[in-house]
Amino acid sequence: MQKKDYEELLNYSLRTGADYAEVYYEESATNTLRMLDSKLDTIDSSNGKGVGIRITKGDESYYTSTDIITKDNCKRIIDNVLKNLPKGKARTVILESLVDKTKKVKIPHADYPMMMKKELLHKIDDTARRVSSLVTQVSTGIVETDREFTIANSNGMFKKSNSTLTRIITTVYSEKDGEKQNEFVDYAGSVGYEILDSFPLEEIITKTAKTAVEKLDAKDFKGGELPVIIAPGFGAVIFHEACGHGLEATSVAPHVSVFADDLGKKIASDKVTLIDDGTIENEWGSFSIDDEGNIPQKNILIENGVLKKYLVDQFNSKEMNMESNGCGRRQNYHYPTTSRMSNTYLAPGNDKVEDMIKSIELGVFCEKMSGGSVNTATGDFNFAVDTARLIEKGKVKGLLKGITLIGNSKEILKNVEMVSDDLVISAGYCGSKSGMIPVTIGQPTIKVSKIVVGGKE
Repeated sequence: MQKKDYEELLNYSLRTGADYAEVYYEESATNTLRMLDSKLDTIDSSNGKGVGIRITKGDESYYTSTDIITKDNCKRIIDNVLKNLPKGKARTVILESLVDKTKKVKIPHADYPMMMKKELLHKIDDTARRVSSLVTQVSTGIVETDREFTIANSNGMFKKSNSTLTRIITTVYSEKDGEKQNEFVDYAGSVGYEILDSFPLEEIITKTAKTAVEKLDAKDFKGGELPVIIAPGFGAVIFHEACGHGLEATSVAPHVSVFADDLGKKIASDKVTLIDDGTIENEWGSFSIDDEGNIPQKNILIENGVLKKYLVDQFNSKEMNMESNGCGRRQNYHYPTTSRMSNTYLAPGNDKVEDMIKSIELGVFCEKMSGGSVNTATGDFNFAVDTARLIEKGKVKGLLKGITLIGNSKEILKNVEMVSDDLVISAGYCGSKSGMIPVTIGQPTIKVSKIVVGGKE
C-alpha cells in the first residue's frame, strides 16, 4: 500500500468522529527445518499478509483484521466497526513522511544455503549421540522468521520496520531400564545466520546430552519449605511470570494486578533490580520500533527493591495517565497491541555462587525451570523445575525429579537473599492478549531464602 492508501483508510475510519485510528500492514514468512532419526524429517514454510485496523472513541475501542487487502474490503470491515461507535464530527489526517526503521542482517535466511543448514543439524545430532549409548533420540531444528510491517495512525505517524529471528532448538532423549528422560536447549537471536559465529555448539549440545543421561538416575525428594538456588538464564521465568506480567499495563490498568497500587513502594529485597530492555542489540526480544511505532526503552521496573515503573503501551497510557515506554507488541496483524515484555532480566549483584551453596544445609539447586502458572490478581504461582539437584551440607549433589516451586510473587521478591554476577539471558515465547511474541528472560544465579518446594510426598 502507498501513503495515500493509508491516509484514505484512516480518514474513512475518522469520518464519523472517532478519536483515534490506526492501520497496520504486515507481511511475514516462517520456515522450519526439523531433523529426527538423524535425517531431515520436516521442512515447513508459511507466509502471512494482512491488515489490522484499530478505531477508538472515548473509552470504547475496536479492532478488526483481514487478509483480503483491497480498499473496498478494508472499508467494509471499517463500516462494521463504526456501527458500534457513537457518531461525532469527522476529521482528516495527513501523514508525515515515512520513517524507515528497517534493520539489515549480515546473513539473511534466504542467502544461507540449504545444504549448510542440513550440515548444521547433522552436526548437532551427531554431537548429542556421541555422548552416550543411552541417548536414544535427538530432535533438532531451525526456525527462521522474517517480518515486515508498516504503521500509520491518526496522529500522523507513518513508519515501517522489520524483524529477523533465528532459533536453533534441540531435545535429547535418553532411556535406561524402562526409564525415559529428555533435556531441551535452544539458541536464538534477532539476527540471521551470523548467529552461528557465537554459537558454542559442542559445549551446549554435549552438556544437554549429558544432562539427559544423568536424569535417568534422578531421585525422588520429599520437599518442604526450603532455601533454593536458581541458576542463571531461564530460571528467570519465575520472575517473568510471577512479577513481569503483573507490571504490564494489561493487568495494571484494569486494576487486576497484585502490584497495581504499589508504585513507589518497597516490594522486594534490596538485591532485586528488574529491568525490561527492548534496545539490546540482536537479542531475541529486541526491536527497532514497537508495534505501535514507538521507540523501545530500557525500563527499570524495580530498583533496589522499589517499584519504579510499569510497562505501558500507547493504548493504555491515557487510562493510566502515564507515557508509553515502547512496549506495545503483537504476534501479528490478527491482534491489537498491548503492553508486553521484551528482554526482561534481574540485574547482576556481587554475591558468589560458592557462598550461596555453602550457606545451605538442606535445599535445592534449580538448574532449569519449566512451565508454570500465576494468578496476577493474587500473585500465587506454581512452577515445575525441569532439572534440579540436591544441596546438602553446603554441597551440590545428585539430580532430583518431580520438583515444583510454589509461592507468591510478593513473597519471593522479598526473599531474594543473594544475587551473583553471572547474568545469562535466554530466549522463549510469551503468550498473552496480543498473541505469542518472542521474549528473553534472564538472571544471574540467585539464592531465595525460603520457598515451598514440592516433591513426591
